[in-house]
Amino acid sequence: MYPQLVESYRRESDGMPAHRVIMSLGHLSPVELDNLKTALAASRKGKKVVVARAPARKPSKPAANLRYLDVAVLQQFWRQWRLDELFDELLPMGDALVPASAIVQALAIQRCIAPGSKSLAERWFPRTALPELVGVAPERFNNTRLHRVLDGLDQCGSELMAKLPRRYAERDGAFAALFLDVTDTWFVGHGPELAERAKTKEGHVRRKVGIVLLCNERGYPLRWEVIRGRESDKKSMGRMLSAIGGLSWTGNAPLVCDRSMGNTAQVRQLLQARVRFVTALVRTEFGAYTEAIPHEAFSDFVVMPSGTSKQMKEQVAHVGKVAEAAGLQKVDDKLFVLDLGIIERPPESGAILSAFENPDVDPLVNAVRLGRQMREDVAEGRVQSLAAAGRRLGLAKSVTSKYRRLANLAEDIQRAVLDGEAKDVRISELLALEKQTDLDAQRQAFEELLQRPRSARPERAPQQLPSTPADPVRVRAAAYFNPERFLEQRLAAQRRLTEIDDFVVALNRRLARASAKLNDIKIRAEVERKLRQHDLIEAYDVQVGWNADDDAQSGRFVVALKLRPEPWARRRRYDGFSLLVAHPEVEQSAVELCHLYRSKDVVEKDFETIKSVVKLRPVHHRLDAKVRAHVTICMLSLLLERTLGDRLGGAFTAGLALEELGTCHLNRYAAEQGSAYALTERTDQQEAILRKLRMRALADDDEILDRITPR
Repeated sequence: MYPQLVESYRRESDGMPAHRVIMSLGHLSPVELDNLKTALAASRKGKKVVVARAPARKPSKPAANLRYLDVAVLQQFWRQWRLDELFDELLPMGDALVPASAIVQALAIQRCIAPGSKSLAERWFPRTALPELVGVAPERFNNTRLHRVLDGLDQCGSELMAKLPRRYAERDGAFAALFLDVTDTWFVGHGPELAERAKTKEGHVRRKVGIVLLCNERGYPLRWEVIRGRESDKKSMGRMLSAIGGLSWTGNAPLVCDRSMGNTAQVRQLLQARVRFVTALVRTEFGAYTEAIPHEAFSDFVVMPSGTSKQMKEQVAHVGKVAEAAGLQKVDDKLFVLDLGIIERPPESGAILSAFENPDVDPLVNAVRLGRQMREDVAEGRVQSLAAAGRRLGLAKSVTSKYRRLANLAEDIQRAVLDGEAKDVRISELLALEKQTDLDAQRQAFEELLQRPRSARPERAPQQLPSTPADPVRVRAAAYFNPERFLEQRLAAQRRLTEIDDFVVALNRRLARASAKLNDIKIRAEVERKLRQHDLIEAYDVQVGWNADDDAQSGRFVVALKLRPEPWARRRRYDGFSLLVAHPEVEQSAVELCHLYRSKDVVEKDFETIKSVVKLRPVHHRLDAKVRAHVTICMLSLLLERTLGDRLGGAFTAGLALEELGTCHLNRYAAEQGSAYALTERTDQQEAILRKLRMRALADDDEILDRITPR
């Protein structure tokens, strides 16, 4: 019913009665119409009335409440990077009804907001506004299509990584720096072929794979690789460096690696890779490169354990003054720098190793010689540990472990090998002898090996010792000192000594009991195990003596450890110091190099993001291709998250922004002519975030209707 307000009058032309419409009142409910009639009747009689109010209408219920604003913001970044165009090119649609680029986009956005399995993605997708934003019906976002797209994503991974760096550079300009590091992820179940049982970065033993990541100074992922679980960081990083060396987009940007690339062998690899690298040497390499680090200034410094932060700050300030007096440039309270310019590491290890590379000498003889050389280097103070001695000789870690054990054999056995009396004995057989702590048993087993009939002796494959190039290593170098780190390292060292002392007291107390059944050999083995835990085997003299009790007929063993001053002083020599080496053509100053190296937490924050926000792990896939595709999706999510944080400029963190935006939903209403949509009211915080991102149009009702495809 659509009533009108009508007035009666007589026409001037002929005086006949007529009606004219003064107002159309629109649709009125029966109650409203009755109220109007009552009011008109009262008006004609000159009376007042109280009009009854119509009952409030219940608002219609939305058919769905869809997650919108956080999804829409991330989709804007996806489009700003033109990733939809890129994936349309890399993953052509073909005969498919749904573009693969839309599936990749949805999976990447899901990882930023509600990370989970692909089955979860199927349930999540219809509950968001993504079907409207990407124009994909919810029922077409299904498990079969997801896995087909993941297979395609794995196949185009290399091409994607070739195009992304140029896309970043086109918008933001040349890169200021590059960062390279390795993390890992583990599996629910057995995992794929690449998965191997090994320790994770957190120290847990799991079936895992490694992930190598190269990013720029903004944290944008440039290249990544999924590697075998047991592959070493230095090997995988070296392969990545070789792959990017000489590429145009690297430009003159310095590439920062951590100390896993800080041995001379890896520094040589960096120099050959044609990248302007910056890395930190491992401590055992410092002395081989320079004697200019003023460690003597701190040799007699006594650190006092302090219980308050004020006392610690006072000690830090005092150490800083010592550093300045030693010639280090103060940059701030935690950074003192020494510019070492261009330095050369002499080819010492190659010269040493060449003495053992005579092809006419039995490889077993060479192995024993190298084991003895490592022991001698430690004893003479040329290096701090047997591991460092192996690196000095250019040996791989696994080879070092074997050769150092040969030096534990009885001296007469070693002499027999060096004299050529064990030509057909294998290294593995000598290592089996070394496991016997009883030297007489070692000698007897060795004699049995020598007496074995020649025909029964297994053939030994020729062994090639690694060689080190004779060229010197020429690098740009800078040392820096952190007083706070110096105090931490000195206090940690004191705690280790206290722990060793407590261990000896407890061991002697146990030996004093009548129930103790340990002999001299077993006691020494237990002490050595404890010392090896802290890599202190060369820092102590171990004495196991037999002392008779005054009031008993039986005696007991007593253990005494004496700290060797010189080896211990060598270990503490570089507390607080770091030695950076860089490509000779790196242009940054010493202070800039230090700041650059310390900013390597850019890639560490990337790892933190993909582990916590994007939830890279654990992985549920069982095929290598699916794992690689899963990692690629996580890297695309990382790009969106990092871009959001970058655009917010510190006003909000990316995580807080997504949490705040996530409460603004799009309501869908069912109507006869199709779906209708309305956005929930925005909060002041949401408005502030949109202003900062310059995306206020995303919350405009008219703009929303223009952007979406109703489902």
